[in-house]
Amino acid sequence: MKPSSIDRMWAGFKGNRHELAEHVNGLPGSPGVYVFRGEGGEILYVGKAINLKNRVRSYFGSNLPVKTEALMSRVEGLEIIVVDSEAEAFILESNLIKKHRPRYNILLRDDKQYPYLRINLNDQWPTVSVVRRMSKDGARYFGPFTRSGSVRETLSFLRRIFPYRTCSDRSLAQATRPCLNYHIGRCLGPCTGEISRDEYMETINEVVKFLEGRHKDVRKRLEKRMLELASNLDFENAARVRDRIQALDDVTERQKVVLNDMKDRDVLGLARSGKYAFVALLPVREGKLMGREGFVLTGSELDDDREVIRAFITQYYPKAPFVPREIVIPVALEDEDEINRYIGTKLRTPKRGVFKELVEMASENATAMMDTSMPKYKREAGEYLQAMEDLARALDLPGLPMRIEGYDISNISGKEAVASMVVLYNGKPEKSSYRRFRIKTGDKPNDVAMMQEALWRRFKSGLDDRVKSEGQGNTLLRQSKFAVFPDLVIVDGGKGQANAAKQVLDELGLSIPVAALAEKNEELFLPGAKEPIILARDSGALFLVIRLRDEAHRFALSYHRKLRKKKTLQSELSDIPGLGPARIRQLLSTFGSVDSIKKASLEDLQKSEGIGPHLARTIYEHFNKPQ
Repeated sequence: MKPSSIDRMWAGFKGNRHELAEHVNGLPGSPGVYVFRGEGGEILYVGKAINLKNRVRSYFGSNLPVKTEALMSRVEGLEIIVVDSEAEAFILESNLIKKHRPRYNILLRDDKQYPYLRINLNDQWPTVSVVRRMSKDGARYFGPFTRSGSVRETLSFLRRIFPYRTCSDRSLAQATRPCLNYHIGRCLGPCTGEISRDEYMETINEVVKFLEGRHKDVRKRLEKRMLELASNLDFENAARVRDRIQALDDVTERQKVVLNDMKDRDVLGLARSGKYAFVALLPVREGKLMGREGFVLTGSELDDDREVIRAFITQYYPKAPFVPREIVIPVALEDEDEINRYIGTKLRTPKRGVFKELVEMASENATAMMDTSMPKYKREAGEYLQAMEDLARALDLPGLPMRIEGYDISNISGKEAVASMVVLYNGKPEKSSYRRFRIKTGDKPNDVAMMQEALWRRFKSGLDDRVKSEGQGNTLLRQSKFAVFPDLVIVDGGKGQANAAKQVLDELGLSIPVAALAEKNEELFLPGAKEPIILARDSGALFLVIRLRDEAHRFALSYHRKLRKKKTLQSELSDIPGLGPARIRQLLSTFGSVDSIKKASLEDLQKSEGIGPHLARTIYEHFNKPQ
């Protein structure tokens, strides 16, 4: 759908629960998406409907489920988007949930912690690297690998079977002779021209096929190559290929043949405990069971199994590196046709036979995950709750500090000054809400003034966003960065910082509790108080505020170092005539650092992409001026 069509068919209403109920009968009976908002415009829940009037009206009745009642007690706004079909509503709902992660929707836990294997086929000499998130950069991604040993096992298999390079780009660019891996048959030697790119890419394509589960195709190619080498009397390399075939066979023999139709499919199993749901995914490729990956969803305690499976499929598969033609699930879904069209696959809910047995196997794996994880989750939840209760009691807060914002300043003598804002929600870092500020007020070292600037900008922006949300206009496509306010603000510093932060909030008309944490003795200072608050050394509250302070410090320092590094690079390289930002990036990519560029020979500089003989000599002479 185009944004213009969404704008045209959008409507929004503000008010409390009873005021919003008056608008329900005026809603259209069309397919669409509805969004409930809370304080400050926070998106609380996103849902889809075949008939918007009937679906939204159900939220304003009596005898509501506990979860729905909790949601409606916080609702301060309602927005709807009318679309042409249920399929469009499904797609829009899924996109909005992934973008905004509303707290009352069932959410697949953020998978940024999970590693992927990445192969960029557009590189001159591609290799396999481990990354923590996928990007739209044209590379192939495989994963996520949710078990810690999965990546290590997979890389071990790859290195035994395929002689691709494992060196860094910097080592590759600076190599003058083949490394040990080449001499023992573990690398094809692209660094020194021992192989053409076309030949090297044959190996990389086999790696891709292996990771896709196409082991039979890989074996056929290897066997053909072995026979060709043997017929050319190249018995040494033929023996190496034979060993690779044997290693491949060792891997495939460990995999269990479960289906004779040799098709690709995923099998899902489910286990539940409180607000957590555990989904085990068994990938079957070419009829063989390839392993097991596990995922956790939260906020599902009052939803049935169908909603949990639906939430997993709609949040996981749209960004999955590979979607099989069939997904076997434990419960049938009401909107399977829309999901099939959206995901590009077919859902199957078996009643008996081998597919039913596979679902049961997946569910047993999900139960094993639950039994392992739940004691840890329960312990952490109890610890975080106790820590927030202790902190609320120590600071005499009006309620639990569910959302705490921490601020820190980083600079050197006022130069490249930055501020960080980090967030703990329910005691855990909410990194999607982190923000950083480049300080604009002067170059003199004044941490108090810098902190005030950061707080003013943050909360003034939040107030402005709240005012904007009062008017008509499509706010769904833009979630406010700052409209959601915290239950507690903690700044780094002592009595002066606490009073300065309170002054900013007072000027903005905000009554948010403020405290400052002094690093020396871990003392908490409240505005206007003469004596600090000393938290018990073994208390969870102290652990909570220290965690917040350290996270704010880390986030600020990393941004400060980034700005310093950028300025250093600009000052050292930007002064060279003819060397612009693009060529600077290319040089750094090739040589790895400014020091390596300084030490590079004229011949090495000339080999760098985009650096001609004249510019190479200019760079060389710039760093090698006669003393």
